[in-house]
Parts: sequence; C-alpha cells; structure tokens
Amino acid sequence: MVLPSKMPQLADLDLLLSVESFGSVGKAAQAHSLSQPAASIRISAMERRLGLRLLERSPTGSKLTEEGELLARYARNVMHAARELLEFGSGFRASEAKRLRVAASPAVSEHLLPEWLNRSGFSFGEARVEVRTGSVDTLRQLIRASQVDLAFIDGWCQAGGHGQKLFRDDVVTQYICDDKLAVVVGSKHPWAKRSGPLTVAELASAQLVLRERGSGLREFTDELLGAARAPRGYVEFPSNAAIKQAVATSRRVTVLNVSTVRSELAEGRLHLVAVDQEMPAKPIYAAWSERGLPEYARELVEIAASKVSPMPVGDRGTRLAGPRLMAEETAKTA
Repeated sequence: MVLPSKMPQLADLDLLLSVESFGSVGKAAQAHSLSQPAASIRISAMERRLGLRLLERSPTGSKLTEEGELLARYARNVMHAARELLEFGSGFRASEAKRLRVAASPAVSEHLLPEWLNRSGFSFGEARVEVRTGSVDTLRQLIRASQVDLAFIDGWCQAGGHGQKLFRDDVVTQYICDDKLAVVVGSKHPWAKRSGPLTVAELASAQLVLRERGSGLREFTDELLGAARAPRGYVEFPSNAAIKQAVATSRRVTVLNVSTVRSELAEGRLHLVAVDQEMPAKPIYAAWSERGLPEYARELVEIAASKVSPMPVGDRGTRLAGPRLMAEETAKTA
C-alpha cells in the first residue's frame, strides 16, 4: 500500500509520547535533542496534517487533549512494533526472548529484585536483564513508553501512594506482597534482647535515626510517633544504607521497612523490636503495559508473588513482630 501524505512520522509520534510523559513540550524537546520551537513546530505540523488538536498548551505546561490521548494510545503500539522491527533488522530478533527490561522502586530493586531473579531460574549468562529504578512517576513513564517490560512499585516510593490508583487503564497491576514497618536496633542496644513490646512513647524518646523529610518512609514514621508527646532528638539520612550503618554501630534506633534489613537480621547485625501496636504496611505491586508480558517477565511476576514476604522467616524478629504477623507468615508458608 502507498501511505497517505498525512501519515505521521515515527519521530513525531515519539515526540508526542514524550510530551505526554513529561507534561511539557520543552522537556520533551530536551529528551529528543531538539529546541523547544522546533518541537512545537513538529507537533503543530502533525496537528495540521491530521486535522486534530492534540495539545492543550498553558504557561505551566502542556497536556494531551482527548483526541491527543487517543492518538497516543495508537502511537504506543506503533512505537512498540517499530522497536521490534528495528531489533529484527539488526539481527537481535533471535535473542529477544532472552531479554528482560525491568524497573523497580529503589527499595525493591536493591533488596528484593535480586532474590526474585535468582529464584526464578534466570541465568545472567543466558539472559540480558536490564534493571532501572526511579520514582512512581518515572516507572509509569517507562511502562507507557515501552522502555521496560515490567515494573515493581512499593508504597514507600511515594508518600501516601496507592499502587493501583497510580496507573491508568492502559497499565495492568498485580499485587505481590506487603512490606511492613519495624523498629530496628543494633546488636549493642539493650532493646536487642528485650522480651516485652516497646511503647510508642519509649520509641519517641529514644535517640532516633530517620529518613529525610518528604520521603514516604519519614511520613509514615512521623504518623507512628505523632501521638507521643515526649521530646525526642534524631539524626536524618537520605538513604537506608546510611541509616542501617548508623544504627548497627551505635545505640540509636530507627524505623525501616523489613525488606531493607533482611540480610542484616540474618547476620545478627540488626534486630527487630516488638511494638505494642500494629505497625503499618504498604503493598508491593507488579505493573506492566496492557499489551502483555514477555515470557521471562511473566515468570518473574509468578515467582515474586509465590509465597514471598519481605519478612525473613525463621529470624528471631518474626517472633517479636506480634501474633497477627506470625499468623500471616504461617499462612503464607503453609
């Protein structure tokens, strides 16, 4: 067939998808190594050729119109097919089944994803596994732009976030497990051998090590301590690795999600301390495009969702976490 003259160019469709992701023609232009005027001209020319109004422009940014969103949905399919064609033409089509592009929020990519990959039977010598990380917004953009096959998000990635509400209808989500908060101390702390539960007032008056303000983990910690009126001092760090190091070598106390301290608990460098109230938890979700999952990605989701929990089963911390959590863990491993 002969393509009609008004058929959009692939580069222009790709530019439109970037405007949708970034919410700005200027940022999309940067991503495509274009000037903002050049990007605007290309979008306007595509609007004229199609006879559609694709963008709503304002001083604060640009968003797609209803017609623009519909075109973007078709454009994502076109771009996905174009990438497959390019790889076929470059001689990589035979290895496509052995490639997995996965993204995850920072805690998941650092503490859970390596274990899931190892348990899934992946051989790093046989498969090309590319892992990226970022915020919920970044992961959403990667999925919708077909730059990853699969993403894992957790509730700590964005303050107050709810995984299933963060994505639109063109993204599929599946619940994986819950990641629970826990009070953590080093082996030198007297609470490491404590048999009874800790009160929130005791926790609030301890020497604390906390995540920075604005992080999801800090928000949930402040909610936990909010009812306690005792004055407290604390040290802030912008990473869980720094917090764990500070706690392991001192008598300070912290609150972390269990997935980030499993190896230290197993080694005895850190210990969980029971609290006299239920600790909050946030769900971890897998998310992918409605177009479906490659074979390796499906296998990884199944492994991640199969009898997994961030809680290190068998560690003494499981006994200290409370009867409700023990019941949950027993059910998962039955």
